[in-house]
Amino acid sequence: MVTPWKETARASIRDLLSDPVLRTMLERSSLTKAQFETFLLDQMGSEMAEKRLNRYEMGLLRRDRGGITHGSFNRTLKQGRTNVSESIHTMLLLGYCGLLESPGLAPFVEASDRLRSQMEELRKATGSDKALFEKTVKQMLEDLEQAYHALMGWDRDV
Repeated sequence: MVTPWKETARASIRDLLSDPVLRTMLERSSLTKAQFETFLLDQMGSEMAEKRLNRYEMGLLRRDRGGITHGSFNRTLKQGRTNVSESIHTMLLLGYCGLLESPGLAPFVEASDRLRSQMEELRKATGSDKALFEKTVKQMLEDLEQAYHALMGWDRDV
């Protein structure tokens, strides 16, 4: 039997993981999908389920097929937390050295600040026109990919 809190939380997770921008950024991140989903549940699972969750319940939400074990959840969470910590320390290092203001990285810092609000605005503006939404998101992702290639030097090293 699926309880209402499980269905509510699973729907929230499915919606989030189906976001094309999130999927694209997740591919380029240092987190696996499982680590991201586990970290998400650890940080926001109780909000999604609208009730306080223990680790066992969080593990049940990890996959639509009935969840994962408590031990597997904790191992994946530890791996995800380590990767997030390393990423945060990398950003702190770049900021400390002044590299976040460099011309190569500044567009990414600005993009991360605007991306979420632009996606919300885009959803409102396109309404039920799914094709227009997908076309616009595809263009945004292509623009991000071009900026990524420029940062990596792939455009100038050819």
